[in-house]
Amino acid sequence: MFKPTHKKKTSINIIPMIDVIFFLLVFFMLFTSFRSNPYGMEMQLPKAVTVTEQKQENFIININENGEFFHEGENLPMSKITELAQQKHQENNSMVVIINADSNTKYSAIVTVMDGVREVGIYNLALAAEKKDS
Repeated sequence: MFKPTHKKKTSINIIPMIDVIFFLLVFFMLFTSFRSNPYGMEMQLPKAVTVTEQKQENFIININENGEFFHEGENLPMSKITELAQQKHQENNSMVVIINADSNTKYSAIVTVMDGVREVGIYNLALAAEKKDS
């Protein structure tokens, strides 16, 4: 029998590789455009030099510049937030309530949150701030 003289050339199909690279490019472009806050709220925290990171399990309350209260991204009335904080405090009494308030938030909204959580017996409070460059 005769052997064919030309061998079949192997070729690399780059179309799928281009598709993958394009997909990764779009993914990173979209991913970097999202806000760093997991709940999508834009907060301008005040800056302080003595900021320390909290190591304990926390209950975070966000207050936007309009004085609206949020917990885990959900807009809730203060009564519901204090109820949730009390339940969480019963599970873990070393919990710290962290108040993330926008720098333009009225002081009365911060006092309302502090008063609400103290009424249910939680005294471990912290005010969130961003680290100021010294």
